[in-house]
Amino acid sequence: MRYLVDRSGKFPSYLGAPPPVLFTAGLLRYRGDGVSLELTSAGSDALDAFLEHKAALEALPYTLTRNPLREELHRADEPIRILREIVTGREIAPGATLADPSGCPVTYLGPTMSSDDRGTTWRPTFTARVSYPDHGGWLYPPATLGAIYNAEQVASEIQEPR
Repeated sequence: MRYLVDRSGKFPSYLGAPPPVLFTAGLLRYRGDGVSLELTSAGSDALDAFLEHKAALEALPYTLTRNPLREELHRADEPIRILREIVTGREIAPGATLADPSGCPVTYLGPTMSSDDRGTTWRPTFTARVSYPDHGGWLYPPATLGAIYNAEQVASEIQEPR
């Protein structure tokens, strides 16, 4: 089996041979010494196209989601969506005890949070985070807890910590 020796660093490293399809497609070739590799012009063009595609993908907007299974109460300094009981309309604040779909007690921690600006600001979403006393965090659609979120989020300065 052929292998490659990368001597670009302080210590040489041994790499597996490149896939034969790179040679048959005309992207790579061995130099005259039969040992060294070089990119062909088609390989260079393919690499440039890949790097442009990668840069375009990295430039696209994306959404971060803070770890939804963290077991911490919602931060009082961040916006929140108000969770209300469907039957009574009573507000359910983070830290309140609810019943899960099977009737077991859970602690409501707050909504999941997401960010579209690489984590500079966070906004609440429509999934409820809860914590079981004996086996950690879970996520539920609010309706399974007999509740519903308000459509509009409440700013942190309006929301009082409870």
